[in-house]
Amino acid sequence: MIEKRIGLKRIFQAVGCIACLVLALAATSGVSADAGNRRVLFISSYSYAWETVPEQIKGIQEALSENVDLEYKFMDTKNSTSEESAQLFYQSLKQYLQEVPAFDALIVGDDAALQFAMAYQEELFHGIPIAFEGVNDISTARQAGQNPLITGVVESLSYQNTITFASKLYPEAKRIVAVLDDTLTGEGERKEFYEYNKVFDHLEFRELNASEMTKEELVSALSSLNNESILLYIMCSEDSEGNNYMGSEGIRLVSSSAKIPTFSMVSIGMGHGFLGGEMVSQRQMGKIAGQMVQDYLDGADFAEIDVELDTPKTFLFDENVMKRFGISESQLPEGRELINHTPTFVEKNIAMIRISAVVIALLLVILCVLLADNLRKRHLGQALENAKFSLSRAARVDNLTGLSNRSVFMESLRKKIDSGREFALVLYNIDHFKEINDTLGHSSGDIVLKEMALRVKNLADARFSIYRLAGDEFTVLIDDTDREVIVDYLKKIQKVFHEPVLLGEKEYYIHASIGVALYPSDAKNQTDLVAAADKAMYDVKSNGRNAYAFYGEL
Repeated sequence: MIEKRIGLKRIFQAVGCIACLVLALAATSGVSADAGNRRVLFISSYSYAWETVPEQIKGIQEALSENVDLEYKFMDTKNSTSEESAQLFYQSLKQYLQEVPAFDALIVGDDAALQFAMAYQEELFHGIPIAFEGVNDISTARQAGQNPLITGVVESLSYQNTITFASKLYPEAKRIVAVLDDTLTGEGERKEFYEYNKVFDHLEFRELNASEMTKEELVSALSSLNNESILLYIMCSEDSEGNNYMGSEGIRLVSSSAKIPTFSMVSIGMGHGFLGGEMVSQRQMGKIAGQMVQDYLDGADFAEIDVELDTPKTFLFDENVMKRFGISESQLPEGRELINHTPTFVEKNIAMIRISAVVIALLLVILCVLLADNLRKRHLGQALENAKFSLSRAARVDNLTGLSNRSVFMESLRKKIDSGREFALVLYNIDHFKEINDTLGHSSGDIVLKEMALRVKNLADARFSIYRLAGDEFTVLIDDTDREVIVDYLKKIQKVFHEPVLLGEKEYYIHASIGVALYPSDAKNQTDLVAAADKAMYDVKSNGRNAYAFYGEL
C-alpha cells in the first residue's frame, strides 16, 4: 500500500511537470520598465514615417538603460524644405527646451539634424554631449568629431564590397549607374560614390539625378538599362516636378522600372524590389549612438569616445528578386542573409518539432516511471486524461488576458445562430494601440490588453459574454437585440475605458472603437455577422474613434 502511494505521487509530479512546461512554452511574458530619472533627446532629420527612423529609434532604445527617458523631435526635412520651416522648427524647439527639464544628452539622426545641432550647439545645447548616427557626409562627421562634446557613427555605405559583388555577378558590365538626388543626404553620397571610380577605374561611373528629371524621364532612363550596366540605388526622394517620394515609393519606382537587378546598400529598401547588397543596419547604428550616450551616463569621458567610421554591415538579398533574375544562392557571398526565403519543412515546423520533442521526452519519462513503479494501466490512463484536460483548457483560453479565445467565440457564435434566438454581436478594438506598442514597447501593450480585458470581463452576466478575438480586438455576445439594452452595455464598456491605465509612473487614457451587428436583422451567418460588426467598428474609426455604431444605422 505504501509503495502504491509513492508510485502515484511520482506520476502526479511528472504530469504536473508536463503541464507546467507546455504552458511555459506557449506563454509570453513582459516586464515593464520603470520611468527613469535621466533624460535624452533624439532629433531626427526626418519624420517618424520615414522608414529608417523607427529602426534607428529601436536601436537607441536597446542601448539605453531602463532609467533613461528618451524623447523625440522630428525636423521632417523630406517634406519641409523651406527656410521658414527650418526657422519654425528652431523656434519650436527653443521654446520647448525652455519649458522642460534639461536633457542629459542629445542624439541626432542623419545629416540635417547634425548640422542643426552644430549650428545651435552653444545656444540650445550648451555643455550637452551630442551623439550622431546615420550621417552620410563623412567630412562633416570628422569635423564634428573634433568637438569634445560631439561623437557618433557615420552611415558609410558599402560601395566597394557591393560593387565588387555586382561585378562578379555581371562580369560583362561596363558601367555603374547610380540613382541619386540633390537632397542633403544625396549630396553627401554623391561625393563618396564618385570617389570609388578611382577603385573601379575599369568601369564608367554615371548617375541618374532624380532631382533634375521628371518621373517619366527617370522611368524611361531606367527601363533602357541593360546587362552592360550595374544599377545602384542610393537616394530617390524627389523629382524635378516637385514630387516627393517616401523611401519605399522611390524604391518601388526604381526597381519596377528597371529591367536589370537593383543593388542597394541600405536594408530599409529590402522587400520593395531590390536584389540586395552589403547593407547598412539602421538599427545597429542607432544602437551604437545610444551606447555612446549610455557609456557617458555611466561615467565615461565623452571626449574619449571616438567617431565610429566602421558602419555595421551585412550582405542581404531578396530571394523573390533572385528568382526573377535567375540568380542562385550559390552565387551569393558567404555569410549572407535572405529575406522572402522559402523555408524547408524543418524550417517551417521547427517550433512544433521542438515542442513535440519535449513532449515526447516527457512522455518517455512518464513511461519509465510507470514501468519502475509497476502501476496498473488505469493509473496511466487517468494521468493522461488529466494532462489532456490541462492542454484542452490551454487551447480554449487566451494566455495573456485569461479570456476565452477565438475558437471558443466562433463555437459560441455558431451555437447561438443554430438556436435561432436573436442576439447582438459587439466588436471593438483599442484606439491607437499600435502607437502604444511602437513608443512604449510591447510589454506596455500587454499591460494595456490585460487591464482592459479584466475591466470588461467584470461586466459579464447571464446575457453578456466577452472573448479575445486577436491582437487588440475583442468581441462580446449579448443575448438581446433591444437597442436600449445594448446601448446600456455599450456605455458600460465605454465607462471602463474612462479610467486611466498606469504604465510605469505615468497615466494613459485608452479609448475604444465599437461596432454592433444584430442577428438576424443584419446578417444570418457567422461570416457576414462578424463582417457587419467589423464594418461598423471601422466606420467609427473613420469618424474620430472613441464611439460606437450600429451596422443597421450606417
